[in-house]
Amino acid sequence: MNTLQRQARLFRLVRHATPTAILAEGVEWSDGTATVRWRGPYPNTSTWDGGVPALLATHAPDGRTQLHWSTDPQPTPRRPDSPGQHRGTQHPPIWLPAPTPDGLCSHCGQPWPCLSCGP
Repeated sequence: MNTLQRQARLFRLVRHATPTAILAEGVEWSDGTATVRWRGPYPNTSTWDGGVPALLATHAPDGRTQLHWSTDPQPTPRRPDSPGQHRGTQHPPIWLPAPTPDGLCSHCGQPWPCLSCGP
């Protein structure tokens, strides 16, 4: 649980394969709980009391699935004439490598979430 966090923050789970796919959208609440809305042919919503660490340990153990934190607190409105494109400035995603089963960053081996690899 992130005890320094004072407000909810948004994220996406992205699978890096061919093609890259957004698997789910979610929110990490101020108490550390995570809620995920899964995409695809059978959408579902799940809540993780163990937060983002439990979510990633279960769904991202191989490193191909990564969590991208949203850097923009407000969703960017879509143009009516172009449903797939967004107006405004696009921010690059922030990548957070998955934790290993022993609680270390899968990228650098430091305790997870590590400040050198994460947001």
